[in-house]
Amino acid sequence: MLALLVLAVLDIRLFMFVDAARTETLERARDTLRVSVDVVARRMDQQLATYDRLLSGIGEGVRLHGGIQAEPDLALHRLLVRRHALNPELRSLFLVRHDGTMAAMSLSFPAPDLDVSARDYFLAQSGSGADEHRLFIGPAIVSKLTGKHIFPLSRRVENDGNRFLGVAAAAVDPEQLTTLLSEHGLPAAYTLSVFLRDGHRLACLPRRSDCLDGTASDTPLFRTLLPAAADGLFARQRLLDERPGPAAYATSDAYGVVVAATADEGMLLQSWRRNLGGYLVLGVASNLAFAALIWFAFRQMQRRRLALQQLADANQELENRVARRTDQLRRSEDRARTFMNTARDAVVVVDSDSCIVEFNRAAEVLFGYSVDEVAGRRLDMLMPPSGAATHRRHVQAANASAEARAMNRGREVTARHKDGREFPIDVTVGSSGEGAQSFHVGIIRDISERKRLELELQRQASTDGLTGVLNRRAFTAESERLISVALRHGRPLSLMVIDADHFKKVNDVFGHPTGDTVLKALALTLGQALRTSDVLGRLGGEEFGIVLPETDATGAREVGERLLQAVRERRIEHDGHTLNITVSIGATVLGAGDDGFESAFLRADRALYEAKHGGRDRITISLPETAAH
Repeated sequence: MLALLVLAVLDIRLFMFVDAARTETLERARDTLRVSVDVVARRMDQQLATYDRLLSGIGEGVRLHGGIQAEPDLALHRLLVRRHALNPELRSLFLVRHDGTMAAMSLSFPAPDLDVSARDYFLAQSGSGADEHRLFIGPAIVSKLTGKHIFPLSRRVENDGNRFLGVAAAAVDPEQLTTLLSEHGLPAAYTLSVFLRDGHRLACLPRRSDCLDGTASDTPLFRTLLPAAADGLFARQRLLDERPGPAAYATSDAYGVVVAATADEGMLLQSWRRNLGGYLVLGVASNLAFAALIWFAFRQMQRRRLALQQLADANQELENRVARRTDQLRRSEDRARTFMNTARDAVVVVDSDSCIVEFNRAAEVLFGYSVDEVAGRRLDMLMPPSGAATHRRHVQAANASAEARAMNRGREVTARHKDGREFPIDVTVGSSGEGAQSFHVGIIRDISERKRLELELQRQASTDGLTGVLNRRAFTAESERLISVALRHGRPLSLMVIDADHFKKVNDVFGHPTGDTVLKALALTLGQALRTSDVLGRLGGEEFGIVLPETDATGAREVGERLLQAVRERRIEHDGHTLNITVSIGATVLGAGDDGFESAFLRADRALYEAKHGGRDRITISLPETAAH
């Protein structure tokens, strides 16, 4: 009866395994969908933010130019051409006058004589309630010039008096967004779509001829799911018009673009269904093997009864001998325990299997366990899991060595308190016996305070005391390391030297405490604008250095412009004063002729000098001679 019960349990376990394989496949699909929609939503925000800055820059150029004239303006055309050259993936850039007529276009001069006053991208920006800081993203329309689908983006252009001058707009190629989705590399069973919040589709994968037609506003995603939550993950759900299955959607944080992804459950489970036959064969084979094992076990039980009787007789004789030895050992143990409990250091004794056999009072105080709680348990409970394997190797080596060993030189390891807290200790170990008869005595001392002092000294040695960033010595050492890696692997790297403009005036006018506050705020602003892989340090006074791994000259200029803008926008409050400062940046990129930090630093320092003498609040990049040619 018991055998049948065990057999039934095995079959149930096999069924659970098969079902778990199916569940794991679907859960893996859900994880893939969740990651996909989150990544695409972030990438859409990044792409749209790029275009938002582009159109904002065009609007600023129009303001500086004095507005949009009624006649063709070659200067505005050149402005659009230059910006289009930096963003060649766009179909075109154009400016629309306040009355809806085309003023300038990047593709031709003069601009075509078109009236776009009825287009959504113009109407959304031309009304009195339009927000000049809002980027309009429109559904797909057919271009009046090319007859092809485009996605319009637009921004309102106003003069310094907030008078509406016109609209700066861009035409986005729908294929560009589809390419962005395809770069994500989803398998064939998955679909990925991007929508505006009103249900108009911007892109889809796999590609569909009707991708841009109509609207999905009447689907479950836009009718019920989005109004309730900005994102979601489902095991079985219809987002659009597909069959129920794993699905996920997310809304981008900055621009409200909706990304939806689904998976065809039938295609996902094809491999699982192909393996069902193998699982069936495995079940039958395991049942037959278990039946044979039961028969073999029955035969062995008969033989075991005889062996057990012989063993019982031998055990009785052994127990008599053990009783005599026990009395002798008890007296010896009492003497040893008295010695251990008077020791000020913690003493822990383990056997050859790392099981605790002795634990003195100092050890109880150090680890938080009583003797009864640790007796017979493995020493692993007194250390973090990461150190347990190393400890076992030491014990095995000690078991195999000489019969008696003196105390080894102490070593530092990490211990774990009963409450889970980890702390450093110094352990001195001595061993006696060999193999299964080995015992290992550890004398343990808490060195937490000593380690804390060491770490504090290390931190003070590498950190600037005022700003909290790396000091010059630590920054130079880390820069040398990153430059060595970049030269060895042929990877790009940029170096910046940053100096606060007119900082001496701050100290002279407001005093050195205010100057210190400015330096701390400057270090914080620079650090917040950098990547985690970038290195920031204070070189001295108001001068800072930055190393940008994996960054070429173009990337260095982008980072520099971002840093300049972040510093300009920072307002510093101190002692009733509100200050704002600017910085000058000298930058360079690592060249093949550079042999270390010093040559690149000198080139960046010369570039800083040029930025200072060129008017300050700017970045100047000095390229190596090989790059310049």
